[in-house]
Amino acid sequence: MKLRHLFLAVLCFALLSGCQKAEEPSRFIMPDVVVAVSPFTQPAQTSDLLSGFIPEGQKEISAKKLAELDTLFHSKLHSGKHKFVFLSQADIDGPMAKDERGRRNALVTWAERARRAGADMIVVPHIIMLQERVGGEAGAVSAAAVNEDFYLIDARKPYTLLQRTHFSEEQQALASDLTKIGAFFRRGGKWISDIELAAEGMDKAVEEMGL
Repeated sequence: MKLRHLFLAVLCFALLSGCQKAEEPSRFIMPDVVVAVSPFTQPAQTSDLLSGFIPEGQKEISAKKLAELDTLFHSKLHSGKHKFVFLSQADIDGPMAKDERGRRNALVTWAERARRAGADMIVVPHIIMLQERVGGEAGAVSAAAVNEDFYLIDARKPYTLLQRTHFSEEQQALASDLTKIGAFFRRGGKWISDIELAAEGMDKAVEEMGL
C-alpha cells in the first residue's frame, strides 16, 4: 500500500512538472542585431560582477573546464536565428573600463568589448562555482553542483543590462526532493557530471533569451 502511495505521488509530480507553462523567450534580440558572445569567465572580485555576490571559499575553475563550457555553449546557439560574434580570451583581456565617475564598471566594460567586435549586444556567461561529481553515474559520494549567470547587455548607448538568467543547483537524490521528478527522468535517473549540469543552465538561458 505504501509503495502504491509513493508511486501515485511520483506520478502526480511528473504530471505537474509537465504541465508547467514554459517561460516566454526574450524579444530583445531582433533579427538584424549582431550579438557578441563572451567566453565563460569566473568573477573573482566584486567589481567583476554584474549582479549577485561571490560565495565565501570560492574555488578557482581551471582553464580546461572553462574551454569545455565555451565549446558546449556555442554548440547550443542557433546560428541561423541570429548573427553571433564569438569573442576569444584575447578579445576580453585588459583592464576594466570606467564609468563617467571614473569607477571601474563591469557593464561599461562588457558593452565596450561588444562595440569593439562590431556587435550591438553581448551575452556574458559567468560561472561562479563548478563542483565535480565524486563517484559514478550509478552512485555518487558527492554530487555535481553549479552556480552560473548569463547576462544580455545592450551595447548601444545608453548601455543597458537587459536580462539575467540565473542557474544554481546541486543534484539531489529523488527521495530527498520529489519536486525534481522531471529533472530525474530528464537525466535518465543517473548522477550527471558538472559539465552536464552546467549545460542545463545553458539551455535555460538559450530558451529565456531567445538565443
